[in-house]
Amino acid sequence: MGVLYSLCQLTVLFGIASTQIIRHPLVKNANDFDSNFEAVLPAPQNYTYTIWSEAEIKSRGLPSIPAWGESLYEKQHVHYCKNDFSIYNVTFADCPEPWLVGHCALTDNSKEAVFDALGQLPSSARGGISDLAYVRYYPNLSVSISQGNSAIFGGHLRPAYILRSLLKALHLGVSGIPIDEFKKAVEADSCVADETSSNELKRGGYGEAIERGLAIAAYLKLVKTPPIDASCMSNQLKILGGILDERWDAPGQCPNKVAPKLEEYRYVLFSGGLEVLNEDPVPGPEDATVVQWDTSDGFPEWMWNEARVKRQDDPNRVNCKPEDIQVFNVSYPDCLDQDPWTLGRCADAQESVDDIVRKVGRLPAGLRSFITHLIAFENSYPAGAALIPVNYVMIYGDVGDSVYMHEATHHLDRGFYESEALRAAITADTCWPSAYSRLGGMELVAELGVAYLYDKSGKTLLERGYDASCLSNQFNALGNHAGGEFQRTSKCFKRRQNSRVIHPTEAEFLNPGVYISEAVMETFIDTPLGFWD
Repeated sequence: MGVLYSLCQLTVLFGIASTQIIRHPLVKNANDFDSNFEAVLPAPQNYTYTIWSEAEIKSRGLPSIPAWGESLYEKQHVHYCKNDFSIYNVTFADCPEPWLVGHCALTDNSKEAVFDALGQLPSSARGGISDLAYVRYYPNLSVSISQGNSAIFGGHLRPAYILRSLLKALHLGVSGIPIDEFKKAVEADSCVADETSSNELKRGGYGEAIERGLAIAAYLKLVKTPPIDASCMSNQLKILGGILDERWDAPGQCPNKVAPKLEEYRYVLFSGGLEVLNEDPVPGPEDATVVQWDTSDGFPEWMWNEARVKRQDDPNRVNCKPEDIQVFNVSYPDCLDQDPWTLGRCADAQESVDDIVRKVGRLPAGLRSFITHLIAFENSYPAGAALIPVNYVMIYGDVGDSVYMHEATHHLDRGFYESEALRAAITADTCWPSAYSRLGGMELVAELGVAYLYDKSGKTLLERGYDASCLSNQFNALGNHAGGEFQRTSKCFKRRQNSRVIHPTEAEFLNPGVYISEAVMETFIDTPLGFWD
């Protein structure tokens, strides 16, 4: 599967039910301060550098963030740069310890420009970034990826982007933000940093409020003029400003510098994504019975709500007009002892009723029972979402079987992603199932589920032309956790309770309003979107 890399985070990509908190935004966009920051950053430090040999790369390993390995080894990836990707130890004049910097020469920025951008941060602040790579990317697009204290850039680069990566590292890296304390601060305040923070907060998320709040704290600390009255978020700024001050103002040469975490590179088994397996589908039950709902039957409340969500690819539209919501019950012959599934689609969705019935039916009965409802919407690119713990799934755009399998496996996870059994299996194996699986434990489990299902479908991965022995320990761990649910012989079980049925009034049909969803799309596209451009 392809992946939309996000500056926001590379962690949870599904929603969890939560209490809605509404706080108004202090500014429109806290990422609009780049020019202000660059006007006050100091001149770059002088530096010296040494280059790693190929032997050193093999013996030392690489940062765990995938772009390093993609640049060196994965020929089908946009980052691939092989002979033109170099790794440097860069030592700045204000610190005796070097920084690890990767650079692809097939890009618009020279290695010197990258070194200079990093060198504009004071050593105390710079020490919050353990490693940085400037990678190959699509023309006219830019990307920024942050994971812990690691930073990746591609396309357009400016010093303010390095500062933003530091702010992200203060959140996601060592030692992070005290989240419970921060939540209390938000409750005590009347605003958050900007519109993005405010919108995410309505869905129960605090990541944007933290990172964009750090941008406000940085503005107040470094820029100051023109002044911003941020008294409405004073409790948040006490926390965020204190953490920024501790990193920025620490005395001495590069105090508390975070060292890069290096590990042996592991290749990706399905370098082009797991979608390749969809070319030889798994079997499914025949002759499912479909019963269409009439408008007078009402709508599952969840489907009605998700239809009213603003589209990510066109915020001027919602997912589905009320009159275009189609609801239908599906009874599968291998689950006649259970209630039929209530599924749905928008009239303009790429996934037809037949597509949905067939692809849900290809899920083994046990895994299928982890889906309570599913609805498909039209979208300009393929995506999915899983809403936990209610076991709802959303499908966006034209997707293959593997997306249905991926989202269903999220519901089967139930904490397996952070188990010691899985951690030990990852250590013992020598590859990842897909590039997408490296985003984190939850995505690894979902991707493992896809590969495992195909392997147990009656035609093994080896028979399909793929030697998955490099995943044997992870397959065994998943099998011990819930392997029976992936078998074609698995049985249906009583699913979670359906969403209640509502009957919107004529006035609600004419003016349904906009709904703030708790679900977050995970995007499966071949061309990652740039975050800024």
